Amino acid sequence: MSVQAMGSASGKDSFLARLPGAIPGLALIVITLVIIKGYPGMDIFGFKGIEAWMKTAVLFGTKGWLVQVTHLNYILLGILAGMLYRNVIFSGTIPAVLSDGFKLARLMIKTGIIMLGSLYTVQAIVQLGSMAIFLIGGFVVMTIVMVLWLGKVMGLDRSMTGVLANALSICGVSAAVATSPAVEAKGAQVAYAIATILGFGILTMFISPFIGHALGLTDLQYGAWVGTGILNSGQVLAACLAFNPNVAPGTAVSVGEIWNIMRVISIPFAVFAVTVWYWAGQTSGTSAQKKSLGTLLVEKFPVFVLGFMAMVLLTSFGAFGDAGIKGGPPASATIKMLRDVMQWVFGFGLVGLGAYIDIKELARAGGTPLKIGLLVGVTKYVLALVVVFLIKDYLVAI
Repeated sequence: MSVQAMGSASGKDSFLARLPGAIPGLALIVITLVIIKGYPGMDIFGFKGIEAWMKTAVLFGTKGWLVQVTHLNYILLGILAGMLYRNVIFSGTIPAVLSDGFKLARLMIKTGIIMLGSLYTVQAIVQLGSMAIFLIGGFVVMTIVMVLWLGKVMGLDRSMTGVLANALSICGVSAAVATSPAVEAKGAQVAYAIATILGFGILTMFISPFIGHALGLTDLQYGAWVGTGILNSGQVLAACLAFNPNVAPGTAVSVGEIWNIMRVISIPFAVFAVTVWYWAGQTSGTSAQKKSLGTLLVEKFPVFVLGFMAMVLLTSFGAFGDAGIKGGPPASATIKMLRDVMQWVFGFGLVGLGAYIDIKELARAGGTPLKIGLLVGVTKYVLALVVVFLIKDYLVAI
């Protein structure tokens, strides 16, 4: 999976300087999403969008079979469209003329998560209680310990093990990047770890909605499961919206993302723990330039988490009107508008995400990191589902 930066914040690579060059790629994504999702009142010679067509198409004698059985919606179709662009139409490489637009679209995932803060208030988040904190913390610690142990047993390089431990325990890309300087990981090791975890995450992103519907999970149960068991923030988002595309308090995406955010907030503690482990067992000399833990966290901590928390505070103070929290007044017109916008923002972002899923590159990820990644990933994914079933009566809706 390619992991490309948006560029520096100044000069030729600044956001504003690159925005005009992003227009062709963004235009293609907008057209793609409109064809898939349609828009209110759209009717072009009877065509209202692929998603609308799927709801009425008769297949195997059943109206709407594609939606009822496969649970396909605009989110999964958008990801598949992005994958089709990269791996089939563009033969593995996004053309330069479209590249900036697709990169900017991926940035929208983080933008959308910040906007998700409008679904919560501080008071509602407090209602999650100790059960959620204990569960998230327990899974983070369990995963780190399991990876460190397997890395030792399988003879994996310590730097690779450290990066993989936090990538698998917290939120994939962000945790891997934040940990890598602290454990002297090479760029190739970070890319390898990211390819391993995202390869597993892609599979769970597509099968989780099907499993959730088959087991009759509620939005609360499903969100708690994938928010704990799926490895990457963008994939948690995609899996939740694929299960239920509605954006509102109490829906799968609101539950899954608040659990995921709680996990991401643990990055400083996880980086500290793995850093101590790495240097405590490091016996060979090194000439690497080391940075302080504080510097690493300031440079690498996901900024979107701070934006999300700021949005929660604004919502708590009524900056956007009533949030529509369960048991309270209905959502204000501003909040409803934000939720409508979020659906499109997430749609754009996930088409961009799909366009950076390189099947050939994922196929090259193998060996010991892949074995550890699959073993730990499957364990975490299945165990999270079992635990959610065991504590389902204690889960708190917000």
